[in-house]
Amino acid sequence: MASGVCAASFDCAKAKSDTEKLICKDAETSALDSKLQQAYKTAQAATDAAGKKVLVDEQRHWITYVRDLCTDQACLQQAYTARIALLARNEKYIIDKSSCETLAGGTQCVNVVTYRDPSIRIHSFNQSLGQAKQAGKIIGCSQLINLPVGTAGSNNSFGGICTLQDGTQRKVVEICDDDMFGHFEIKPIDLQETSEKNLIGFTHENCFGG
Repeated sequence: MASGVCAASFDCAKAKSDTEKLICKDAETSALDSKLQQAYKTAQAATDAAGKKVLVDEQRHWITYVRDLCTDQACLQQAYTARIALLARNEKYIIDKSSCETLAGGTQCVNVVTYRDPSIRIHSFNQSLGQAKQAGKIIGCSQLINLPVGTAGSNNSFGGICTLQDGTQRKVVEICDDDMFGHFEIKPIDLQETSEKNLIGFTHENCFGG
């Protein structure tokens, strides 16, 4: 551990995980950890009671499913920078984004909910993987959308850009499932394909509707 380096969110003298040790070994990454801690406190102070709970859950998920997946300083610094930027918005009301998007070649738009916290569907995605007898486990997601059908209580079709761990191998995948009909699809993708528009098309084609 580098002398004098101290992360704000934990005691470097007690660092146990490989990720914590990486953070503590590098002054720049440790400084980002300190900056994130302050951004988190400021965001907590700026939001309402519901937002405070959302931030607690988000931060726990971010540590487990984003930060702790990193194996080098570049990944860590990118993860910290993105999280700090999100928290710095200091939103009083923390809500997911809803929009109407037109599919390629289409004329009508599709209702799309884009989640701030892309980790909340990981458990369901892994259940769907098991039911489909697919190898591997989703260990993190960078994007998550929902294409809801009709009113509340109707089917919700979820799609994510996620990391699949299969043995010692990791790969980026598009994955989708739904709440009611058992739709499920997964496919490996190149990093260049990781756009929300591509994810919307994949989810609509494979997991949307009844």
